[in-house]
Amino acid sequence: MKPFTLGQQIYLSFLIGGGLIVIGLIVFLFYRNFLKKRRLKQSVYHTLYRYANFNDYLLLNDYRVHIDSENVGDIDHVLVTDKFIYIIHDFPISGLITGKYNDEQLILSTKKEDKSILNPLNYNRNLTKRVALFNDLDNSFLKGIVVINDDSVIDISDIPSQFSIVQRSGLKKLLKEIEDEEVKPFKEDTIVNFINQLNRINVNGDKQ
Repeated sequence: MKPFTLGQQIYLSFLIGGGLIVIGLIVFLFYRNFLKKRRLKQSVYHTLYRYANFNDYLLLNDYRVHIDSENVGDIDHVLVTDKFIYIIHDFPISGLITGKYNDEQLILSTKKEDKSILNPLNYNRNLTKRVALFNDLDNSFLKGIVVINDDSVIDISDIPSQFSIVQRSGLKKLLKEIEDEEVKPFKEDTIVNFINQLNRINVNGDKQ
């Protein structure tokens, strides 16, 4: 086999170097998105943990519930207060989010592009209904919340009062506003029953 010429060596060096740069960029983007999601999840968790601890509420994290016989739905946080059960999902995204509550997809606008994304409110709504069904609860006792990054702007119409999408920094304020509603608190034995039911249907807990 003939040795590579100087030109071929330079070409191969550029080819290998370019390939390494592309691989490095892919790894960087993947890792950056992973960290972005992790940071939001941790931030929301700490906000909810402090809120629940201060008010003596129950907080369940990484909750999983059966959607049907084959599929399981992941819920990031379940917060049980003396008035409501909150089904909370983290959605790490940055940009302007536009659309309607019932749309299958929303539009995410950034400086670079406009693109369609799955509507996180739909997923949140479906899992909220599933928890209500398993617990034989009136839907009005449950509140669904999607939490997004602080550098996002929300322009979504027709969102019913049962559901919300909020920036991470506004989560605590939103919870306080909902808790201030003129709603009769649950009785203590009712809350205990909720908690037992939630633990029973938690796939992570009973491996059903």
